[in-house]
Amino acid sequence: MHKPMLLALAPMKDVTDLAFIKTLNDLNSLPDYFITEYFRTVAHHKKMDPYIMRSIDENPTGRPIYGQLVGQEPEHLVRDALNLMNHACAGVDLNMGCPAPIVCRRGAGGGMLRSLRAMDSALGALRDSLPAGGFSVKCRLGYETPDEFERILPVIARHAPDRVCIHARTVREGYRSPVHPEWVKWAVETLKCPVIANGNIVDTQTAEAWVRLAAPAGLMAGRTALRNPWIFSQLRAHFRGEAATAPTFRDLLRYIRSLYKHTLEMQDHYVEEKHIHRMKKYLVYTARGLPEEFDHHMKRAKTSRDFMHICEEILDNDTPFPSTPPEDTHLFAHFNALLTQEKACLPAGIQL
Repeated sequence: MHKPMLLALAPMKDVTDLAFIKTLNDLNSLPDYFITEYFRTVAHHKKMDPYIMRSIDENPTGRPIYGQLVGQEPEHLVRDALNLMNHACAGVDLNMGCPAPIVCRRGAGGGMLRSLRAMDSALGALRDSLPAGGFSVKCRLGYETPDEFERILPVIARHAPDRVCIHARTVREGYRSPVHPEWVKWAVETLKCPVIANGNIVDTQTAEAWVRLAAPAGLMAGRTALRNPWIFSQLRAHFRGEAATAPTFRDLLRYIRSLYKHTLEMQDHYVEEKHIHRMKKYLVYTARGLPEEFDHHMKRAKTSRDFMHICEEILDNDTPFPSTPPEDTHLFAHFNALLTQEKACLPAGIQL
C-alpha cells in the first residue's frame, strides 16, 4: 500500500479536450485533476479560445480543472489568468515546457527556460495575482541540458507555486530520450509544494518505478491516457493494492465509440472529414500495440462509415488489450529505462 497519489491528465494540444474528458467520465477512469490545452497569451487577445473554454465551463466530472497559459509577457499573462478565474476554474497553470518550435521561438512554453529573468517576472506576476491554491507550474528540466535545472528550480521556488509538475526531459530531448528522475527527486526534496512527475508513465510498473526513484506527490500521464484511457483507474487500484482493470479489444471499441460520440457533439456544423481527422489524432496513440492493419487502415479511412467499420472489424472481440505499449515506437520510447535504474541520486555539488 502507498500513500494516496495525485493523478493528473497531461495537457496535450488538440486531444485532451472536452470530448476526451467526457470519454474518461463515461469509462469511470478519472484523474484527480485536469489541466486544459494551452491558451495562447498575446497582447491582442480579446477573448479566450472558446473551444478550450468549453473544457472548463462544461466539465462534467466534478474534478477540478486548471486553465493553462502559454506566453511570456507578465501583464498579458495576468490579464488572461484573471479572466480564467472568472469561470469555474480551480486555478491557472503556467506552461514552461511545451517543446513546439513555434511556441519556443516566441520565448514561451519551453522557450521560457532560456531566460531566467523572463521566467522570474512571469512567475512573480502570476503568484501575486492568483489566490492560494490557484497557481501551478508545468516545466521541463531545461532547454538544452538537464543540468540547467540547477538554475531554474531556485527561480520557481522563489515564487512559491502551489504545485509543480516536472516533465523530466529537456526541450531539445522532446519525447525521444529516457527521463531523468534524479532531478525530480531533487525538486521533491527542495520544494515546499507537491511535485508531480511526468514522462514515460505507461503502466503500473513505470508508475511504481517513478515512486521508487523520486517519491513524487503525484503522477501525470498524457500519451498513455490516449492509448489506454483506463490508466487512471488502473493506477489508483495499484496504489491501493487492489486488482486493476484488464480491458479487452471490445472495451477499446467502447472507448472509441464514446470518443466518436463526444467529438461529434463538439462540432457546431458537422463536417465528416473534420470529424474523422480529429478521431485519428487520438487513435494514433491507441494503435500502438494493436494489429498493424488497424493503424494502416484507420489512417486511410475517408468516411465515418469506413472508419467505424475498421474499428469494429478488428476490435469487436475479447482479445486482451496489452497494458504496456511497444517501446520500438517514437510515441512511447525509452520507458524501460525507468525500470532499470536502481536509484536516483542528487548530482554532486548542487545546493539551493
